[in-house]
Amino acid sequence: MAYRSFSPVRRSRRRRWLVTLAIGVILIAGIIFAVQYRTEAREVADYLAVTEGAVELQAQAATDLGVAFQDLSGVDRPDLLRRLAEMHAGTAEAAVAIDGVVVPASAAEAHGYLVVATRSWEQALDGFDEAVVAVVDGTDDTAGAALADALVLLRVGDVAYAEFLVRVGDFDSDIAEGDFAAIAFVPREGPVRFEPAIIENRLTSTYQLGSQHNISVTAVTDPQPIGERDSVPIVPDSEVFVVQAVVANEGNETEELISVTLDLIAVDAETAPITITQTVAELEPGEAKTCIFDGLVLHGGALYELVISASTAEDDSSDDNAWRMVFYRNENV
Repeated sequence: MAYRSFSPVRRSRRRRWLVTLAIGVILIAGIIFAVQYRTEAREVADYLAVTEGAVELQAQAATDLGVAFQDLSGVDRPDLLRRLAEMHAGTAEAAVAIDGVVVPASAAEAHGYLVVATRSWEQALDGFDEAVVAVVDGTDDTAGAALADALVLLRVGDVAYAEFLVRVGDFDSDIAEGDFAAIAFVPREGPVRFEPAIIENRLTSTYQLGSQHNISVTAVTDPQPIGERDSVPIVPDSEVFVVQAVVANEGNETEELISVTLDLIAVDAETAPITITQTVAELEPGEAKTCIFDGLVLHGGALYELVISASTAEDDSSDDNAWRMVFYRNENV
């Protein structure tokens, strides 16, 4: 049986069809690659945007820590504790952001190091202020060890972050580039040596970092004295007599349940003394509050002694705990 030979025309058509198919496959593959490339670039760019913002918070905390310990003589206790609290807040916020970021496959290794760095820094600064206070006050024999452990954790974070920077540097620059600052909470070189014994010694030798309790009180009257008789102030006659006592916390510890007492004594009369006490619930270091004593009855021509005193559970200086004024009440006209 004879077969018809395959015609050149049919062979040519088949070749053209195969070439067309091959070109189509190549085009589709190119489109898929381009889409994947753009998707990867977008994912990496989004990842870097989030992590760069978080790293800025940590870089600021590292800078603040160095500044705070560079010159402790210019830092008082409330300011140092406030700074440490802000540093921890910054690292904690950064940790939350990094934990929630979407991690592209190409950034997985780098992200692992960043997670270690972030968690180490955040854990080190969590309770760092308490360790500092315990070292300064000498209230806990383990405070020095806790401070040393925190410094170790900070170093762990520094090393992990350095590895993160190496991995980020390997990213394809055509996809995305990150701009990350170098961070060292515990630098090997610089004006501050972050060695536990050195830091502990500097803390304990800085006077203003020690616990200081000091409540003061001053007062003004309404009406105020307008003249004198035999060097004794004279308060003019009026329908009301009000005393405003200003209580201030001049120490560096928060004070609670401060008793503010008014004693009004008629020196040359048989009128019974007046004693009124108010309580200020809480005063932060540097804070002041006003207690108003009104409804006070004075008799014309009488000599009075007015004493405002403030007391709390502990006070290192009692010289300013009371305010006193002796005065005449003017005769009724």
